[in-house]
Amino acid sequence: MHLDRPRLSASRAAFLASLAISALSACGGDPKLPPVPDPPVVTLSIPEPNTAAPLLKIRLLVAGCDAVAQAEIYDREVFLKTVPYTSGSMDFELASNEIKYTSGLSAKLALHAKVTCADGRSNVSQPQAATFLPVTKVVKDADPNGQVVTDFFVAEGNGTGVSFIGCGNPTTGVGTLFRVDSAGKLQQSVAMGVPCNASTVYTDLHPSTNKRWVWTPGARAVAVHQNFTVSGLSKPTIFLSNLSMMDNGDALIADDDNIVYRLPHDSGIGAPKWTFASEWPLVAPPLQKGSDVLVAYMEQPEVTTAKVLQIVVARLNANGTGDLVPVSQTAILKYNGDFGSPPLASFSPDGTVLYLAFPLGNNQSSIQACRVDSAGCEGSGLKWNSPALPVPLQFVLPYAGGTRVAAIGLQRVWFLNADTGAIVNKDGKSVDASGTLQVVQVQLGRATSPEFYLLNGSGPGELPQEIVAVDSGEKGELFRFEVSSSLSCSVDNDNRLWMRTGNSLVQTLPLADYRKVRP
Repeated sequence: MHLDRPRLSASRAAFLASLAISALSACGGDPKLPPVPDPPVVTLSIPEPNTAAPLLKIRLLVAGCDAVAQAEIYDREVFLKTVPYTSGSMDFELASNEIKYTSGLSAKLALHAKVTCADGRSNVSQPQAATFLPVTKVVKDADPNGQVVTDFFVAEGNGTGVSFIGCGNPTTGVGTLFRVDSAGKLQQSVAMGVPCNASTVYTDLHPSTNKRWVWTPGARAVAVHQNFTVSGLSKPTIFLSNLSMMDNGDALIADDDNIVYRLPHDSGIGAPKWTFASEWPLVAPPLQKGSDVLVAYMEQPEVTTAKVLQIVVARLNANGTGDLVPVSQTAILKYNGDFGSPPLASFSPDGTVLYLAFPLGNNQSSIQACRVDSAGCEGSGLKWNSPALPVPLQFVLPYAGGTRVAAIGLQRVWFLNADTGAIVNKDGKSVDASGTLQVVQVQLGRATSPEFYLLNGSGPGELPQEIVAVDSGEKGELFRFEVSSSLSCSVDNDNRLWMRTGNSLVQTLPLADYRKVRP
């Protein structure tokens, strides 16, 4: 017997199909689940990415969060702080004590933000580079395009009474001395008749006369009272190469013709009190020592073999008049050389030693410390010979009250113990300018302090772009800061450092604060 298979009715088939579709949907087939929301977009920016300021400003913008639960700031992988971000573009600040100085000073940062939305989604911003040197305060000119101080300046006074004095060339073209207060407000000015440039030098204020000398190499010197009156000026026919201040405030000046003058600080454009004309090239700035003035020059002995020269120290009567002749002369050193390449030389502050730098083979140099009262610079007359330094030298400069001697090359600087000639740099390594920059100026600390600042630029006569601070040779570099425009610096009577960075003026932290975070 044959039985046919039962057939489904149309209504029953439709019912079973709907069950199959429901089962398929329940197992994850079409239609698809709603997409997962994208992470938020986080943007961190730094309005002034290279700055010396009390605080570092950062800007944060978040898109894609209905609400932000948390916003954190990091330097690379190091957490710095949480900021109270709510909405829109918001500015925040990093204080100097919120930064971890793991890469030295000035701090080289790579900042990013990590943001978490209220629903748990999170994202991080792209890292942004910043260079930050923490300072005490910044002074800006009321004119957004104005510069607070002249390109180079000296700080005078202490505490809240600091003022800043500098030489500039206004539209008149006449060299003018300006004084501004600690708020950047102009207080005084006086036309000097001395051209102002990157080589212009300002002596310290004399404690009795309350005057300082302002002079430009190759030009003139002027004595200016603290009240901004001019009281002494060198003749325009004297082209200065060196100047030092005497105990009474007069100036000892040397010109390009190897003539030394004593110029009174109160004689107007008067005649020098006395003149000493050397027939031989001078090698060091003249120096007063009690009732004497020491003058160093190189000469060729009357009877000698070719290329044998000698360094002579002559003593002049500091209180003489007219055309002077030496009271005494001592040939402190004989050496092989020529007049076209005089040695670098500088007297110790007490006038007992003449430091002489000579070139060696393979672009090396060495410094000899010769006692000025002994002939020959040997035996008891030789105080020391320095180790060989691996560069030609540009300057030899006693500092720190005469306890140290700076040996300054084109890009590298060593510090020597003035008693022994030994190198005292940390680990024996020189302090160097960055990259292709050169040491174009230096700034010393006050009196006997061991601070030393390198000002580095693209070449001689150019404005510095980098400062390297050394609190003592033994401790090495303290901080380094470079700008794209230019900078300069001075120290006030409290030995606090002030810097011009571009158009602004900043007072740095006490150097001891930087040393606390120096790795």
